[in-house]
Amino acid sequence: MKIGLLGLIMSDLSDVNYNKIRWAAELGFHGVGAHLTVPASTISDQTAERVKSVFADQNMPFLQLWGPYPCIVSPDENVRRAGVEGARDIVKLAARMGVTESGVRPTSLNPNGDWWPHPDNYKPETEDRLVRSLNEILQTAEDYGITIVLETHVTTTLNSAHSIRRVIERTGSKRLKINLDPCNFVGDLPTAFNPAPMINEMFDMVGEYIATVHVKDYYLEDRFVVHISETVIGTGMMDFATIFRRLHEIKPDGYVVMEHLPVGLIPLAKRNLTQKIQELGYPLG
Repeated sequence: MKIGLLGLIMSDLSDVNYNKIRWAAELGFHGVGAHLTVPASTISDQTAERVKSVFADQNMPFLQLWGPYPCIVSPDENVRRAGVEGARDIVKLAARMGVTESGVRPTSLNPNGDWWPHPDNYKPETEDRLVRSLNEILQTAEDYGITIVLETHVTTTLNSAHSIRRVIERTGSKRLKINLDPCNFVGDLPTAFNPAPMINEMFDMVGEYIATVHVKDYYLEDRFVVHISETVIGTGMMDFATIFRRLHEIKPDGYVVMEHLPVGLIPLAKRNLTQKIQELGYPLG
């Protein structure tokens, strides 16, 4: 099992330097990904080459590349096509930088953000537009030899193990994988108190499509109505034992990837995660 990190690089890549990647290496991470805050098309060849060199110098695998783009499930065809082009640009940049996996978010019809809820996210016609967009992005991924990795969430069109599997199979592409993120499917109190059935269903249904597993923790806030919030790994309610057992069964050398943490809390979360993996007897590295 390997431990990866997202959230250290959330920028236009101008801040990526040897010290930053060395810091991640010294903490014991086995790979680092990046989230762009600008369109991938704005990243120059010089910046791409410099970042690639920094990772290579530290012998640090560049796990995945993510970035912003307009809504790829929008009923407005101009918006949808702009989203597809933005996602294709991330694929092309990943290829230039030697990154093998390019991330795709399903986005949301909520104008306030890609992960915010909207009732139409769950309509069949929205899924149809998502499949159409994914097929167009996958054409570029095929041309450049890149794997597309889906991020999924209970608030999006990819809101369950069944919908994820259905969408992947509708594309028919072997280049489409997922980041399995159990925390993103803790959407009610029964699941929060006992996440193991949800975790097992996820692995049963989509385990064969897993690229990496994202690991986050959560807790319940004592306020109306229901508030389930993320927290530092090891301080919440997540059933990591079930996650690690199921991952080890299907992908013993796979990555568990930390994300959504302020830089100052990354060392604590990394220590807690390492301790949990070691206590359960799984090898690291």
